[in-house]
Amino acid sequence: MAHKDASFPWLKADSQTLLCAALAAEPRGLFTDVDGTISPIAPTPDAAVLLPEIAGLLTQAQTTFKIVAAVSGRSAQDAQRLVGVPGLLYIGNHGLERIDPGHSPGNEEAAQVHVAPAALPFINNIHATLKSVAQTLAPRFPGMIIEQKGASGSIHVRQTRDPAVAEAAVAAALQASAAANGLRVTRGKFVVELRPPVEINKGTAISEFIRSAGLRGAFYLGDDHTDIDAFRALRQLTTQGACQGVAVAVLHSEAPAHLAAEADLALDSIEQVPAFLQWLLAHAPTQENGWRSH
Repeated sequence: MAHKDASFPWLKADSQTLLCAALAAEPRGLFTDVDGTISPIAPTPDAAVLLPEIAGLLTQAQTTFKIVAAVSGRSAQDAQRLVGVPGLLYIGNHGLERIDPGHSPGNEEAAQVHVAPAALPFINNIHATLKSVAQTLAPRFPGMIIEQKGASGSIHVRQTRDPAVAEAAVAAALQASAAANGLRVTRGKFVVELRPPVEINKGTAISEFIRSAGLRGAFYLGDDHTDIDAFRALRQLTTQGACQGVAVAVLHSEAPAHLAAEADLALDSIEQVPAFLQWLLAHAPTQENGWRSH
């Protein structure tokens, strides 16, 4: 029977049992969302930075996990720029892009970005729709940030005078344009996103890598609506017996109300993420020493 770890009083005994079962399954993978999960939510995308301990922990995790991946709504190159850890798999644009391990941050031009072939025919329409938004809506809502991300686009309204009003106006305008251009519109944390109409999301992306790498254990950390796709994918893989998955919700004031209900366990804040990763690394079995008992 698992006992509550005095070093991490917020981690309940039943959660420890679940985590240890996934850690015991080898090979294993660690997947984490970026903004709101390992990087505090920032006023603008460019202002975001990692929590201080995270880069070192992700580097260390590569000795324990077969795959360590940053999974983001940002472009794959922008996720790599922000996280800045060599050797990671970078999955961008909610699964539409990836940069395979082996490319060094700071040398983004050398990194080959793989775009899902199904998304390629829609990139021009996405750019044209974003240009229209810039011309018609940006003057009405000073502070709006329009981000072209290649295979998708984002309109950030956090810095506008009334973000809720701006988000509703942007979503309504994009719905009309998207219908004409065969695109999809989704909403996040004070952001409206434009995507190609393909069945690719964070869940399908991590499922592909879990299956192709033959992972038997997998962890996913996330804080937003788009991460629920990954939570559900892990649950399906676990139910099928393909992989022992653990979905970890990172809660904060802007997290979806039902996020914790979709996850296997929840952290109360982003500040708990480094301690949680430390716990995983401390309790993972190693080939040299077998199970690490603490």
